[in-house]
Amino acid sequence: MSDLEGVGLVFKETMSGWIGKGKTDFAEGETKGKRDNSPIRFKVSISIANLAQFLDISHHYATLTGTVSAGPLGDNLKIRDGRFGLFTINPETGHRQMTYTFRFNTREGREYFLRGFKVLKDDPSFDLLDDMTTLYTTIHSGPNENAPVYGTGIMRFRLTNTLELMKSLKVLGAGNFWQAHQARMAFISFVFGQTRDIYFRKVNPLYDTSYENLVLSGRVRGRDGLETDFFLVSGVHDKDFPWGDGEVFSDVLLVIGKEDGGYRRFCLSDRTVPGLALDVRKGQFRYHGTLYEIASGCSTSFSKMKKPAMPLVPVQADFKIGFQADAYTTTPLPFLTAENVFADLAAALKTALEKFLPSERLLGIFITPHTVKARSGSLSMTKGAVIESFKILPQETFGEAERSTIRNVKYPVMLYHYICGVQHGADRVRVQIMADTMRNTPQYWIKDQVEALIGDAVCHLASKEILMENGSILVGELTSSVAVPTGRPKLFETLGLPVLEVNNDHFPTAVFQRRIIKVRDPDGSECLALEEHMNPLRLEALNSGRTARVAVAKDQDKFKALEEVLEGTGFRESLEDAWKVAKKPKQDFLIALKPNFMFAYNKHDHSTFTDPELVEHLVGVMRDQGFEKIKVVEAQSTYGEYFTRRSVKEVAGYLGFDLTGAKGYEVVDLTLDHHEPTDFGPHLKEHPAPRTWKEADYRISFAKNKTHAYAYYTLTLKNIYGALPMGNKFKEYHCDRDIYHTTVEYLKAFPVHYALIDAHLSADGPFGIFADSEPNPTLSVIGGDDLVAVDWVGASKMGLDPMISDYMRLAVEAFGKPEIIFSGDPGLYWPWLNVPRLLNLFTHKVLDADYYFGNLIYMSAAFMDDTQFKLKSKNKFIKAARLAMRPIQESVFKLPGGERTVANRILGRFLTWLGEQ
Repeated sequence: MSDLEGVGLVFKETMSGWIGKGKTDFAEGETKGKRDNSPIRFKVSISIANLAQFLDISHHYATLTGTVSAGPLGDNLKIRDGRFGLFTINPETGHRQMTYTFRFNTREGREYFLRGFKVLKDDPSFDLLDDMTTLYTTIHSGPNENAPVYGTGIMRFRLTNTLELMKSLKVLGAGNFWQAHQARMAFISFVFGQTRDIYFRKVNPLYDTSYENLVLSGRVRGRDGLETDFFLVSGVHDKDFPWGDGEVFSDVLLVIGKEDGGYRRFCLSDRTVPGLALDVRKGQFRYHGTLYEIASGCSTSFSKMKKPAMPLVPVQADFKIGFQADAYTTTPLPFLTAENVFADLAAALKTALEKFLPSERLLGIFITPHTVKARSGSLSMTKGAVIESFKILPQETFGEAERSTIRNVKYPVMLYHYICGVQHGADRVRVQIMADTMRNTPQYWIKDQVEALIGDAVCHLASKEILMENGSILVGELTSSVAVPTGRPKLFETLGLPVLEVNNDHFPTAVFQRRIIKVRDPDGSECLALEEHMNPLRLEALNSGRTARVAVAKDQDKFKALEEVLEGTGFRESLEDAWKVAKKPKQDFLIALKPNFMFAYNKHDHSTFTDPELVEHLVGVMRDQGFEKIKVVEAQSTYGEYFTRRSVKEVAGYLGFDLTGAKGYEVVDLTLDHHEPTDFGPHLKEHPAPRTWKEADYRISFAKNKTHAYAYYTLTLKNIYGALPMGNKFKEYHCDRDIYHTTVEYLKAFPVHYALIDAHLSADGPFGIFADSEPNPTLSVIGGDDLVAVDWVGASKMGLDPMISDYMRLAVEAFGKPEIIFSGDPGLYWPWLNVPRLLNLFTHKVLDADYYFGNLIYMSAAFMDDTQFKLKSKNKFIKAARLAMRPIQESVFKLPGGERTVANRILGRFLTWLGEQ
């Protein structure tokens, strides 16, 4: 029990300002209040009954008493039911705030309710004093904030009253001088720590946070007398958990067994949950409020709960659980923990700091684990007129709880995978934590490698297993290796899909996932477990109310992978729906399929162009549906300015596309196609539009999975840039217009209906768009019915923030990012190397800055299979420049016959090694 248990604290505060009757805007209310001479003032006493509880994560509330004078409503009116909140969370914004609420009655007996709040937020200018002293005030004509607004205004605390406030601070219930001193220091430390974390976070390389968590597994009995399994998870996570990015959440997750062996699923996750009270030390859990039952499926998210709709069905929950929590020795990570004197010293120091300076913590994660035995409990849920209630069976219910603190560096970003398996029959809890770093800036190579090295060190030091059984605790090192070293625990084996998954997608860093899963324990038994994971793949909508299906299929058989994607995203149905809208015979329904192959330099480097066999397989699928008018389209590239035989048909034939029509499609050169002048917008302006692309009833972008020096990645959006008709794209679009806006304007005029990425063999690294002599066998196909959604997934699998590309940024602004209904493999590609930031800057700021200079560089550096594509220029200077560049070319590109030089092999191996780190 804390040394501050039962010790109280009280201080006085006076604030004054102006209230404007009939106004709902605070500033306008203040102005009207001054004009009407309608002042407002309160003198209050703020009482903290139990300082130990007040300093806990979710209990920063105190009692507020005193008097209020409010303009024509009266002077020195007694405050009733007053409540003060210090550094509480605004659930809508996530910002800290101070809140003042109370009721009061006029002399005539009319009841009013006042609510005031201070916004504690680090704005661009340093506004600490202004935030701390400004109270935005609303008075309601009635008993609560749902009553009509009487008026609003602004009240302020005068800095000259600071000394008076400090003198008024008194400790109540302390047993001696030292306990009273400890209480004062603890309160001041708490205020200082919160202020520091809000207003100095930009210059502070560290962050501090904490959490309390409860996991219960057992049996319940319903009103009908039937017994079934249940698994409950609830946590209160303080601001900055777990990455120091300013966010926060609390949650309640519950699954209850059904007769058919399945589960009913209930959940709620929000920044704050008003009806939630979790106190591990006292052994109390209460929740009264709304939960959402998932009517179908097993997954939902924070953002969906903000706008609940089917399959989320609201129920009113009333949970009451009393339990005995037996605390074990605090486990510090990443310090060594097994019989190590440093761990014991760290844990003791952490305990001492908690007593005297709660805002100061040791660097690391300090987990205080508990085993939990239920004493009593009930779970009641009301939906409409139906009330369901379950009684917890204490003898068959067991669990785990944690009270933990974190002080960590912000960079590199922490990544961990946590599983807590509870076997209530054996009274055993096993917790496994795999730690690492989240490498979220892969375009900075040096920083990325440093983060990888730190990640290896953290993984070695902080990957642990905590086993609690028969009143004892064992902490051991954990390994992810298949060949488990002697004495190291084996990992849990996840069985099937999650029973319940909640994606906290409001975090800016990544999606923080809380799941209830079924696992096989290392001892061979099976049980339910809480899993926590971090997922960089963000599925929520941005600037859109739509949904889109995206599938990733990974298979050695590329045709099987393609079919899996087509089936999983409803491609055939999408094509049929478009045909019905067009109201044409199928033989007249025009399909334009845009692969990516005009930057191919050598047919032996398959990483640079969309696989012709996959294209022809897709054509076969469409012909099997009865569609006959299928055209494979491309437009010429800048390479045609430098080399011969670079028309679309010539390159297509060289790469293996069929030019005879025997495979059921026609190859169309959009540069040579019939053009119709079209006004696209401010960037393309009046521009030729290829008739085939314009008149198509259904358009498909079939991209190649590549990195790109300009856009970091080139996928289905960038692939449409290749459909712009002008052949000298470097001059027309890079230098004279803009490659990003022009593509988006083209897409606005001619929408694309379906998107695919050939990621069976992928090109990464700095030269991915040009060549990859050691391509990655990523063995995947990605597809879906929205280009933004498909590229979002494709870029995420490269480990990139999709918005790093201007193509994506502009597309999200123009079309929105739909909510992604995802299926398949979400894992990152490995090995994988992205484009360095410096190369991206060079392409934009140097190559594109001047057409003649950039064109000279490209003409000198471009490499081709010269048995097929001959250099056009006869200029001796160009030939000399190309001769000088030859060693560099041969280190990057394959030779005409597919051979590789020694330099090529060394560079390829080096870049692959970088991608493996």
